[in-house]
Amino acid sequence: MRSASKVSLRLFKKHFTRLVTIIAIVIVSIGFMSGVGEIESRVNYAVNQRYEQYNISDLYIKSKNQMGFSSEEKQKIEEKFGKDNVEFSMCYELEDKDSKQITRVYSYNLKDSKINTLTLMEGNFPEKSDEVVVERATADYKDYNVGDKITLMNKEYTVSGVVYNPLLSSKADEPSFLDKDRILSSVVYVNSGGFFQNDAYVVIERDLFDAYSDEYEERINKLKAEVEQLLGSDNVSVLSLYENFGLYAQASSAEKIGIIGIIFVVFFLLVTLLITYSAMTRLFDEERSQMACLRTLGVSKMGIVRKYVLFVGVATLIGGAVAYFVGDALTRIIYMAFTTQYDLPSYPNLISFGYFLATLAITFVATTLLTLLYGLSLLKAKPSELLLPKAPKMGKKIFLERIPFLWKPLSFKYKSTLRNVFLFMSRFIMTVVSVVGSTVLVFAGIGLLNCISQMKNADSLVVVSIAIIAFSAVLCALVIYNLTNINVSERRREIATLMVLGYKNNEVAGYIFREIYIMGFIGAILGIPCGVGLVQFVFEMLKFGALSDICWWTYIVTPVTTMFFVFLSTLLLRRNIIKTDMNASLKTVE
Repeated sequence: MRSASKVSLRLFKKHFTRLVTIIAIVIVSIGFMSGVGEIESRVNYAVNQRYEQYNISDLYIKSKNQMGFSSEEKQKIEEKFGKDNVEFSMCYELEDKDSKQITRVYSYNLKDSKINTLTLMEGNFPEKSDEVVVERATADYKDYNVGDKITLMNKEYTVSGVVYNPLLSSKADEPSFLDKDRILSSVVYVNSGGFFQNDAYVVIERDLFDAYSDEYEERINKLKAEVEQLLGSDNVSVLSLYENFGLYAQASSAEKIGIIGIIFVVFFLLVTLLITYSAMTRLFDEERSQMACLRTLGVSKMGIVRKYVLFVGVATLIGGAVAYFVGDALTRIIYMAFTTQYDLPSYPNLISFGYFLATLAITFVATTLLTLLYGLSLLKAKPSELLLPKAPKMGKKIFLERIPFLWKPLSFKYKSTLRNVFLFMSRFIMTVVSVVGSTVLVFAGIGLLNCISQMKNADSLVVVSIAIIAFSAVLCALVIYNLTNINVSERRREIATLMVLGYKNNEVAGYIFREIYIMGFIGAILGIPCGVGLVQFVFEMLKFGALSDICWWTYIVTPVTTMFFVFLSTLLLRRNIIKTDMNASLKTVE
């Protein structure tokens, strides 16, 4: 095995914990980004499948004349779109005087209809004039059985079958034509005959539809204007799929999830890059002496940095490979939430790597590039300078020392802690910003859930909110653990010195962890106003929700959650401090 490969393997073995942490962070971030980002395309693909399978109408032309369409109007519509692309029917709604429930009645040729084809789920289509079929039972629609009796306009009908209408894809809250604020209780279908025809369903080119694309919308709006001009806007009203409650609601929900995905992808990506960059810069600082030795042996700068780029690159690729399955599982869960609201096909077995590859490529390029640039900048120093550890930062007064009545009452241990926190500003800023980013994501997830939980029929958005909370919490835990671990590992000499001076285990752990608690607390508190800003931005993009919808306990639970993970991280790393070799404090680099 070549010596370069051996050195690289030693790096992986020596910093295995850091490697695993980076892999875990990449799994969480890319898993969330690809999972949420992919759902919109999956739902749109399912909508396209349903559109073609049931030959769903693109236009719904309704006559304003009480007698329905005249023969001349029918002829004009058929000449405009083609006889095979038009079907006429009758639709009206009845209100029960006693129960005040509303029933919608469709009347057309049920068996031979080729547009908006009904799916027979139970029984048979009507064969007699006194038979009807009914819409399948939902949360609002009545549950009829074959053989039940229904009275319509003082005439009794027998239910011969149960069907599914693709235009009624919502499983709840289908609004009435009579009153948009009231919900249908049942839908009944009778064979045409004896009724006026006041509705026309029209289909256009099948290959034009693409889940409400801009091209499709432009074409539909043009056709609506042409039909109104052809028949007169006073005689007809023209509706499209954009006015269909169920079909448009599911596309709208998918679009909202897409917007949420884009916004949170940016934040997840920034937090991931920040933590990865932080981990690699600390790794370079720990390897200064080895890098200096390699430079003195004549190894090129690129040759030295290559193994560190390989380290972060391998971690990103391994994490990305696992993240694909995590993202796919998340997409399936959100899609299942859609099926609780809408009638959709089974999860489409669509092989799509677009969103996953995009997020992985951005993460991989960014992490490796940042590592490369930092490594090359560090190697600009002379080998003799790299052989020496970084000179301790010159001591100076912090701002609290200039306020005597606050500073003097503090004991020595708190004075030393505060000096360490505010003296090393780069470490302080990196830690606080990382904790702020994690807190922002947790707050935004809980705030979004507060708002969406007050909405009706928003199961899919609720699942997305829960996913944001779960992934944000895990990312928050990983971020804090990684930063705490780095903080402990780079202060081994300081910890060993304290042990030699007689500090007990709890005192040494407290000396280090008090700084983490202070920085974590500051980050958790600053994360609240930043989280409020993010939630407000999300509400503006989604065009619903307000800050007043966020429950008061969210402002308490979020920082408490962050501090819980801070405490948990220090608890897990306490053993690392206790196991520190005191002899390390006696070693010198000279």
